[in-house]
Amino acid sequence: MRPNSRALEAQDTASSPLLVQDTVESPLLNRADIGPSSLNAGITWACLGSAAIVCLAPLQYGYHIAELNTPKKIITGCAPSVGSRLPQCLPMSDTMFSLATSLFAVGGLVGSLGAGWLAERFGRRGGLVYNNIVFVLGPLLMALAVSPAMLAVGRFVSGVGSGAAVVIAPLYLSEIAPVRLRGTLNLLNQLSIVVGILLTLTVGMVANRGSLWRVSVGGGLVLACAHLVLSALAVESPRFLWARGRRAEARTVLRHLRGVDDVDAEVATWGVSGGDAEQVADDMIADPESPNGTVKPVSSTELRADGTTVTVFNIFRLAQYRRQWLLVLLLQFGQQLSGINTVFYYSSTVLERMFSSQLSSVLTMLIGVLNVVATASAALFIDRFGRRPLLFTSMAAMVVAVTLLGVGLGLGLNVLAAVALYLVVASFAPGFGPVPFLLGTELFDVRAASAGGAWALGANWVGTFIVAMAFLPIQSLIGEWVFAIFVGSLLVCGGVFYVYVPETKGRTIDEIAATFK
Repeated sequence: MRPNSRALEAQDTASSPLLVQDTVESPLLNRADIGPSSLNAGITWACLGSAAIVCLAPLQYGYHIAELNTPKKIITGCAPSVGSRLPQCLPMSDTMFSLATSLFAVGGLVGSLGAGWLAERFGRRGGLVYNNIVFVLGPLLMALAVSPAMLAVGRFVSGVGSGAAVVIAPLYLSEIAPVRLRGTLNLLNQLSIVVGILLTLTVGMVANRGSLWRVSVGGGLVLACAHLVLSALAVESPRFLWARGRRAEARTVLRHLRGVDDVDAEVATWGVSGGDAEQVADDMIADPESPNGTVKPVSSTELRADGTTVTVFNIFRLAQYRRQWLLVLLLQFGQQLSGINTVFYYSSTVLERMFSSQLSSVLTMLIGVLNVVATASAALFIDRFGRRPLLFTSMAAMVVAVTLLGVGLGLGLNVLAAVALYLVVASFAPGFGPVPFLLGTELFDVRAASAGGAWALGANWVGTFIVAMAFLPIQSLIGEWVFAIFVGSLLVCGGVFYVYVPETKGRTIDEIAATFK
């Protein structure tokens, strides 16, 4: 039996010192002109607390994406170990290591395509809770690996969890965020990813000897357990509850997140239009504001007026979603074809050509620090100047930075190449990093959000796999001209985005979706 809204509110506000202060405004989080309506609300501590807990999921993705970077040498080569249950290392060829690295992306594709079902079956928060089962299993397999194959399977399993995490988490953030600060709150998704990358690079640098690499690849287990414990303190997405017909509960959660009693104006922006409104009206069997909150559930997977359910299998066949579907595919696929993951996958390999192994580990860790700082800086601009200016400025700067990286490596200009690595990250992190994830949650209405997000991240994982598998072989064939491919991709994608990507700043998700109809 579902608990009533009063019990939910009492449980939410009593469960955490962080969440209990949801009505106390901070000058850093709320502006002075905030009124009593939730449409004017800022980011309360309750909203920020739930967002931070959920962002432990994309943080785990960031941790896993770069976990094999620094310890590559000690994993693949060592003296034979004697009398140990676990071998000190797992000797393997570069091809096998590339496969282990790339299987993470294959798992991510599987996880992202299944994330829509998970988010609709168990909710946004609930889906991420169940996803931690996979996040526990993957690190265990890698930490206890006795063969390269077992390590590769662990990477695949961790990829499955990561794929689901980076679909559901940004969807949750967009659904709990105030309209005018949706970009700022959603930035926590990308910030969590880069913090995870920094964390794994730091752990890898400290544990870069002997069999301590097992601590590095097993570190994700700690993060998964922490997320499982803390998830009880986060609330479910009110938009998900509303679409499921649990409308009194949705209002209670929204009041908790906004710190105000008047949520009517915001709830009205969740309404449906046209024939869909009639369909929802027919489905309701009780007053949404009745004491028991008894209404017939309306699935957020998403009844259209004609009764069609929007899923990953039919979203591309529905005319009202086809343009958004194509755009988010290209946004995510183009992000990976920019070459950014070559920096995180192979930065140690590139830097070790020029510097000692110890120094290259430190320089790689500093790349992670820059990534965090540059991503955090986007919070100053994304809801002030909009998505388009941030995206195009970022892509233009990347064209210059990737070109310099290729020139530096090709001509043996070690200092230029090292500086260019940092410039690539500094260019990518504030714009082309977070904006595709944010737009993937903004271009679809609530009925198609899960399916659209699953496809978007599926495209991201396909791009990740292609780059991870193809970069070193292509580089061995054409040398540093491989970076010309990345530059060309940035130019082509930038032109397409300039023509077709709309500005979404300050608009409700339903208003954005209406522009494509």
